Parts: sequence; structure tokens; C-alpha cells
Amino acid sequence: MRRLVGSFFRRGLVLVAAAAACDLCMQAATGADETGASNAKRQPTATPIGLVAPDPRGSSDLTVCSQNLKLLGTFASAKTKNIKYTTKQHENKIEDLVERFARAKCDVIGLQEIISASAAEGETALKPIIDGLKAATSRTFEARVGPPAEGGMGLGFLVATDRATVLNTLAYSRVELPKLVAKQRPRLFSRTPLELQLSVKARNDEVTKVVSIVNFHLKSKRGGEGDPTGLEWETYRMEMAEAFRRIIEVRHQQAFASNKSILVVLGDRNSNFDVASARILEGSLALSSFQADGGCRLTKRGFPVCRAGVEQPKRLFSVLTANRGVFSLPGTFEYKGQYSWLDDILLPAESLPFAWLNPSREGDYDTGVVYEPKGASDHAMVWVKLNW
Repeated sequence: MRRLVGSFFRRGLVLVAAAAACDLCMQAATGADETGASNAKRQPTATPIGLVAPDPRGSSDLTVCSQNLKLLGTFASAKTKNIKYTTKQHENKIEDLVERFARAKCDVIGLQEIISASAAEGETALKPIIDGLKAATSRTFEARVGPPAEGGMGLGFLVATDRATVLNTLAYSRVELPKLVAKQRPRLFSRTPLELQLSVKARNDEVTKVVSIVNFHLKSKRGGEGDPTGLEWETYRMEMAEAFRRIIEVRHQQAFASNKSILVVLGDRNSNFDVASARILEGSLALSSFQADGGCRLTKRGFPVCRAGVEQPKRLFSVLTANRGVFSLPGTFEYKGQYSWLDDILLPAESLPFAWLNPSREGDYDTGVVYEPKGASDHAMVWVKLNW
């Protein structure tokens, strides 16, 4: 196990704290096409961190992370996806993931692309990461994994037992999606969303919060040549986003009405932040907006073009793209020299103050992106710190 000590800036690790006080150094990414993807191949770099007044609430109470694992399972299951995969590559990948999680001091980690034939096998696949975190941080984590779906891919969580108590988990399985076109065949989530409910006691007082975290992974563009719409499965992702948001709005009505409990939605959209499926997920548009007389149409890149008055107030808000310091970075995933914001963390308006760096600095979110070590995944890791 590599030594996880020393300054991460000396090691060149890009762990970007969200500091809105970096006004002098933070500008939004430029050179974007209509989907927001950067046209130039830009290398992520560390963003300078400005001075921020101490948070009167004290240290953050819960650090929530999200990581696409890039087809991680047991060595045997991972090798079925890549016959050239070696035990050394497997060990290095686990070490790199542990380094990311340990340096970000994650308390809860939402995971995508766990390869397994069952939830139990998925939990077995995560045990080397748990063992690595124990060695690196002296902290004990427990795993919760949902049922695998398309391609044997499932979602899961790692939870630090010294910070949170698991109350419940729920897989959104066998959910029939709403249809964009009435005559099409019924479809399900390609990867089953997984909800985790935690009880978390504040570090500095007796206040205990129920924190619900819902993990999603929408269909990728892989095999997009088979999509008859020519949109690389964007309409399928739109249907998933609509179903997912509807479930959350019904199940977590209280989190949309008050700040008594906290709701966090995280995962991998497999689409950039401004395309139709992303807009439907946040609630500013709905699937019906793209049906007959709905007022919106799709461009060839899946970007929505809508007439005035169609857009509605958001229901979920990204604490990454709304953070100027974080959004000045190129994105979380690179493909052929272009970065996109595939990975995200979203909260309803009522939960947003818990993600602020300081209660007197509205909208300055304590969030960030981790790009190193590169061997951990082809996706960056994203995080948010919650405080109450």
C-alpha cells in the first residue's frame, strides 16, 4: 500500500476545495460547444484556494463523495470485461481508489460500475477497498450494494461507521419508465438506482440529522450507433431522468418542503450538464416538454431548444457547476480530448445551506473534484461537505 501521507500539493494531487473567495482566480470554462463540452484538450490543474472565514458551525459533519469505478469487481469478474487485465493492475487500481477516498476524507462514497453477479458478490469486490481504507486511515467502512442490471453493473455505497449509522437501503428496481413516444416498448432503468438512509450526529453538538443519499447511473453512449434516433441513447436517458426525479419528489416530499432532513442526489448522468436529460433530472424541463406541443425540441447533440415560458424552476441544484471555482475546471470525464461534466451532486433548495462553506456566504459551496491518481478511474471523483 502506498504511503498516504504528505502534502497533496507536493504530490501534485488535484483536490480542489470549493472556495468562492477565489474570485480573482476563477473563471468559467471557455471554448465550449453547445453541449458545454470543452473544445480544447485541457489538463486539470489545482485551483488556488482563497481565504474563507472560519465556519461558526465548526468542522463539517459529513463528507459525501461519488466515484464511477470503471468496471470494478472481484479480479475474476473484472477480467471478464478485459481479458488482458492483470492482478497487478487490479491491485494498483484499488490502491489508487483508496488514495482518492483517504485524501478527500470521505465519510460516505456513492459508487457506480460495480461488476458482479449479485449484491453479495459486489460487496465482496469492495472488501479490498475497505481493507485499504482501514490501513490508510484507521477507519472502518461498511458496504451496501444494490442488484446488478445491464452488463452486470450495480451501484453501491461505502459508509464510515464512525460517522454515520445506516438506517435503510432501497433499490429502485423493476420501475417502468415513462415513454417519450407512446408506441415504443416499455423500458426499465439500465442501472438500478440505490437509496441509502443514514443517521448522522453533528460533531460539535447533539443534533442528529437523517441524510438520504440517492445514487444513479444513467445509460452510457456506448453502442450509440444502435440508437434509431441517432442521439446516442439521449432519449432513453431523458426517460430515466424523468422517472428518477418523479420517484425522488414523491419519496422525499419532506426534504423538498423543509430542512429537517437532508437529501443528496449523486452519480453519473453519462451526459453533460446542459443537455436534455440533465435539465429533466434537475426539473427545469420535463419529459412532456419534448412531446407534442410541449414547446421543446432536441438538436443533434441532445441539447434542448425551447420556446419562451417552457422552463420551470429547478427542483434539484448542482453544487458543483454552481460553484465558480469548481466549474472553472474542465469537467469530470475526458473523451477524445474533450471534457464533460458527467458526474454530479445535486440537492433540493431546502438542503443547499448545509453545503455552504459558511452560513453567512449564501451559495458558496464546499465542493470539489479529485483527478488523481489517474489509475483509479477514467472518471474524476466529486465531493461535497455537509454541515449543520
